[in-house]
Amino acid sequence: MKPLVSILIPNYNKLGFIQETFQSLLSQSYQNWECIVVDDHSDDGSFEYLENLAQSEPRINLYKRPDNLPKGGNICRNYAFEMSSGDLIQWFDSDDIMLPNFLEDKVDFLKGNEDKLFVVSKVRIQFEEDYKGEKKFKHSMESENPIPDYLSFKLLFLPGGPMFRRKVFEEVGLFNPSLKKHQEWELFFRAVLKYPDWGIIQKEGYIYQINNDSITARMDQRDKLVEAELHVIQTALGYHSNPQIALAPANVRQSFLLKYLKFSLVHRKGSYAYWFLSEYLKELFR
Repeated sequence: MKPLVSILIPNYNKLGFIQETFQSLLSQSYQNWECIVVDDHSDDGSFEYLENLAQSEPRINLYKRPDNLPKGGNICRNYAFEMSSGDLIQWFDSDDIMLPNFLEDKVDFLKGNEDKLFVVSKVRIQFEEDYKGEKKFKHSMESENPIPDYLSFKLLFLPGGPMFRRKVFEEVGLFNPSLKKHQEWELFFRAVLKYPDWGIIQKEGYIYQINNDSITARMDQRDKLVEAELHVIQTALGYHSNPQIALAPANVRQSFLLKYLKFSLVHRKGSYAYWFLSEYLKELFR
């Protein structure tokens, strides 16, 4: 029996990209999928394009973010999960491109490795022709010390890289709505803490596009970059915001609390420095 894959995609004003994205989905060798698209009230014609596409392809289910929910990509992703029914979950962005065996390779791996809760495939990085940002971009899918390496950004999964069994998110939760950047990093960190042994496919599965409008490109702005890093690390290391951090060795949490205490002092971020110091002292006497 072929498991159902739920492909969960948020959209906001991506008309210039979604046609190629969805053509790559429709060209997949693996056919037992549903695609849940949640539109964040686009005004560029992308919702209308998706509406027409959904009428001709019953596996594509299109929703608008309900008015009673706040705006934001994380809200749309979480709502897409609620609307999905697949045993396997594939997060995807509306401006990236699947290679033909993207889904099939991952499904085959998970079917053959019941002990693995998720699998990660390699990613091809593609920069827009007139891209003006930093073009050095490294990511690694494997590590002998996953928790410290993940916190050091040495271990990194890009958004569409992993495919998960549904139970992972039933146990670790969904996207944190307070995060505007690094939201996938924080969610995947919870999965790594809970399940530190995942599968790896040494083959490119999809194309991760970086353009001048992408969040990755805008991370050049130094102060915003610092704020974003401090915010996500605080979220990842906090017992209240991330109960899964209790699974990390105490000495690892201590070392990163101290590291980011120094980092916040260097960058004169007093409120963050106070938080990291308080948590570090609590950890010492725990």
